[in-house]
Amino acid sequence: MSGICYKGRLDGIDIAINYIDAFEIINKAVILHNCDPVAAHILGRCMMAAIMSASILPEGHRINISWKYPGSLKTVVVDAGQDGATRAMIYPAQLSEAENKEELFGDIGNINVVTTKDGKILNSGTTPVSLHDPVNDLAYHFSISDQVETSIRNIIALKANIETPVSLAHGIMIQALPNCNLESFERVRASMHSQDSLDSFKRLVSGKEILVFLENLAKHEKGFTKVIVEESAAPFFSCNCSKEKMSSVIRSLPIPERIAIVKKNEDVLINCHFCAQRYVLTIDECIDAWNTKIVD
Repeated sequence: MSGICYKGRLDGIDIAINYIDAFEIINKAVILHNCDPVAAHILGRCMMAAIMSASILPEGHRINISWKYPGSLKTVVVDAGQDGATRAMIYPAQLSEAENKEELFGDIGNINVVTTKDGKILNSGTTPVSLHDPVNDLAYHFSISDQVETSIRNIIALKANIETPVSLAHGIMIQALPNCNLESFERVRASMHSQDSLDSFKRLVSGKEILVFLENLAKHEKGFTKVIVEESAAPFFSCNCSKEKMSSVIRSLPIPERIAIVKKNEDVLINCHFCAQRYVLTIDECIDAWNTKIVD
């Protein structure tokens, strides 16, 4: 199973809802980046939050979410499309030596969220964050920057298996629609984050079970009638890197580094941070890149 993503609403109480099972794509990303358990947990939860955020965008749109922190964790980037195509990276990918959240995340980080279509930026926003949890930080960003009350709960279970280190990856996101009663939203949020919901959340395996779970979050709310969902594009790992794009990295180098490369007279190796694909540029290709005029 490549993954499941649902989007819809809790009808009658004006709450948008998303659900995701992203076991396969997160497995691939964790293996690709050789993540230790702490990094795997963070990367997977960030990926699920970004994929759910992308699923509600119009056709052809993408969202790029970048988390930056001053602690042991420096950067997480997830680039996800409405069509399910997703790539992600985390730096560093070894974080188990951090003794607590303060050491892991540092003091105040920031989130930058950019939405695009056909490579053109539609909107962008940056929010300082200090909740020491990337998913809660993203929910805070949506609530503050986009003024859309948001809550996200993602869970990941790991196991000691090289081929399948991730055994469980479920996520859920709720957002208040324009006519939502915020007191009702807070009760649904509390239900979503309760221990009973967590226990049920871990056991979800079929579409019917998912619908029942979502209904139970709001069944006591006045006005709630039913869950209305539709299946979104299943998430899959896809990177759009290319040798041409790696040439742009070479073009960004300052003059002293260019001179050093020419003097060394060896091929330049560049790895894509998202998919680890290695590209080899000869000295002649580097010189051609430096001499190429960029036309907008």
